[in-house]
Amino acid sequence: MSSSFGVTARCADSTDYIELSGNIDASAEQQLQMLPGMVRCQVVRIDFSRARRINSMGIALLLRCFKHIREKNKAEIVLRELNPTNTILFKMTGIFLLASHEK
Repeated sequence: MSSSFGVTARCADSTDYIELSGNIDASAEQQLQMLPGMVRCQVVRIDFSRARRINSMGIALLLRCFKHIREKNKAEIVLRELNPTNTILFKMTGIFLLASHEK
């Protein structure tokens, strides 16, 4: 699995499906800034199954991105396929205040 960051998005059944892959760090900034512009639906499901390491800059970028999606796009965010480490990290940093966790 490559460590470079990537985003794939598709829309189906009134839901945006977004998959994040690779490391989420400073190198992901440009793509994460563009992510809210990809949102077309009121529900956004973000799949982390192919995401790898998430550092502090990655957390800050995700928080900013999710806040924009919630406030500007008025969309609900659902996070999927989180590993146990990222689940704890997201609880500690407040990401679950902006997004729910699909178990």
